[in-house]
Amino acid sequence: MPQQNNIYTVKELNERIQELVSGEPWLGSLGVEGEITGLGTDKRGHMYFSLKDPSGVLAAVMFAGKQVYGLKFAPKNGDKVHAFGHIDVFVRDGKYQLYVDRLVRVGDGEVNAKLERLIARLDGMGLFSQEYKKPIPAYPRRIGIVTAGAKAAISDIRAVAKRRDPYAQLYCYPATVQGQYAAADISRGIEILDSMGLDLIIVGRGGGSKEDLWAFNEEQVAWAIFNAETPIISATGHEIDTTVADMVADRRESNPSTAVMHALPVVAETVAGFDRRLEQLTMLISGRIDRLARSLDGYDRQLRLLSPSGRMDSQRQQLDRIEKQINELMADKIEDRSMRCDRLHDRMKSAMVRKYDMTRNALAVMTERIHGLSPTAKLINGFGYISSDGEPVRSVVGITPGDDIEITLHDGRIQAVVADVTGQEE
Repeated sequence: MPQQNNIYTVKELNERIQELVSGEPWLGSLGVEGEITGLGTDKRGHMYFSLKDPSGVLAAVMFAGKQVYGLKFAPKNGDKVHAFGHIDVFVRDGKYQLYVDRLVRVGDGEVNAKLERLIARLDGMGLFSQEYKKPIPAYPRRIGIVTAGAKAAISDIRAVAKRRDPYAQLYCYPATVQGQYAAADISRGIEILDSMGLDLIIVGRGGGSKEDLWAFNEEQVAWAIFNAETPIISATGHEIDTTVADMVADRRESNPSTAVMHALPVVAETVAGFDRRLEQLTMLISGRIDRLARSLDGYDRQLRLLSPSGRMDSQRQQLDRIEKQINELMADKIEDRSMRCDRLHDRMKSAMVRKYDMTRNALAVMTERIHGLSPTAKLINGFGYISSDGEPVRSVVGITPGDDIEITLHDGRIQAVVADVTGQEE
């Protein structure tokens, strides 16, 4: 009976819904066509799976006891089946599902076949080729994450990053990760983060069924990952089946938190490793320097033993003795040469004096002779030298009365004008 104000406990509400479902006769015996997905078996042998078609998913269970007579084949994901049973509500979880009594395989599922065709086509175009895989940076500083926007999931990712590298920067794009618009939103997040010049992008979500992860099998997401310039890690849950995004991405991880953990080295450990390497290098360099120093000391001792300095000292002393002997010999030679030079000087001086006297006497005789022949001497005796216009007058020819002439005597010159010229032929 309904309670006042319609306030129920969760259990009461689930029981009421179960009563409603159980009261519908057509839900008590029906058949459903769909494709098996998410197939799993617990330790008691109960088989849990979902029936999927292009428009929806229905949870189903087939207990071990029903499988004895109601199951004549080995089911697998992707099988297209007819499942016969009834709908009921599991009160504890508030979940309705198909309780299968008989399961018949009718072919291969179209959804799975479509996925296989997509994988084959993308593989043929090279999207899964190893040559296009970009290396994951060893020390990423700026990491983009495309995942569900749940606060708990983001907090967990941030906590993992902070423990490993508190200096890493995270850029989260809260995407719709399942449903009709999930593929477009995931692709948009990849493109936005790729345009930011980050070091790494992580794309994925937490665990889920194959249906929950179906957006990561869409071709649009595959091309967004392939066309990105930034290295991408796909982290699409714990599902055994590999998604198309996993195949295209540069690396695969189980979920975003694990991807962050594996992508980021522990800063403290890295620094400690660098310190150890620095210490090792310092020890190696110090050892090398010590060995070189010892070698240098050995070479120094050998050089001192083989050094020509001792021989040079001996030769220097010998050179000093030779120099002394040469100086003594030179002194004797110089003294002897000096005496000889003095004698030669005296002889040359006497010879020069005699030669000078002889030359002076000859010069005097020649001077007397020249003086006797000199026109000047004749001038003293009343003779004069006549010139006209600087030229000597040797004849009256060319001299006319009125010409200026110059008469040079032994003690001066006389300027005169010709008054008359005799002896000139008419």
